[in-house]
Amino acid sequence: MDNIERESSEITDQFWDRQEKIYKKAFITIGLLTINIVVFLISTFVAYPTVYNEGVLVTERILNDGEFYRIATAIFLHADIKHLFNNMIILFLVGAVVENYTGHIYYVIVYFFSGFFGNILSMAYELKNGLKWISLGASGAVMGIVGFLISWLILNRRVFLRSKGTVIRVALLLIFVIQSCFFQEGANTVAHLGGFITGFVLGLLNIVVFKNDKMMEGLA
Repeated sequence: MDNIERESSEITDQFWDRQEKIYKKAFITIGLLTINIVVFLISTFVAYPTVYNEGVLVTERILNDGEFYRIATAIFLHADIKHLFNNMIILFLVGAVVENYTGHIYYVIVYFFSGFFGNILSMAYELKNGLKWISLGASGAVMGIVGFLISWLILNRRVFLRSKGTVIRVALLLIFVIQSCFFQEGANTVAHLGGFITGFVLGLLNIVVFKNDKMMEGLA
């Protein structure tokens, strides 16, 4: 029994050592977390409601007034503390792992392309259905990171399914992601779906086309 407990303790220590190394190098993820939190504090306590009025995604203002910057600024705005928390906890749990796998530059591409395309798809959906939404949040960008992770899990399912502990952790994470991004009241599911699809496609591109087929550290 002592040997089993010792081996289990060593495995646990190794896991947390790997996690620590990954998060120490997750410069982009930490930077994005910091920026989102600082922007939320400023927009809520310092420059409310100016930041929201000038930064949220309003399709009519973008197309009629040429305020295309809103496609980007809306990614950094959040409606309330719960909205911010849900997005940042997903970014914290998934972002560092994916950033460690892709490298900093490709990670930035996945994050922002997913956020942009999610917002653009949301705008197209509004126009097609005669809707007028006001959208904000990093969910599309964050869902792009999740989409990348899912692409890796599918392509590496044989390796991934060997570890029951990893399967359980990922399953719990995905339940939280689905609830936060698709079933939360007021969620822009179109933007979330657009971000997810973008991240998934960029994942396939990175793994299959660029042949980045190494293990994703931090999952196991």
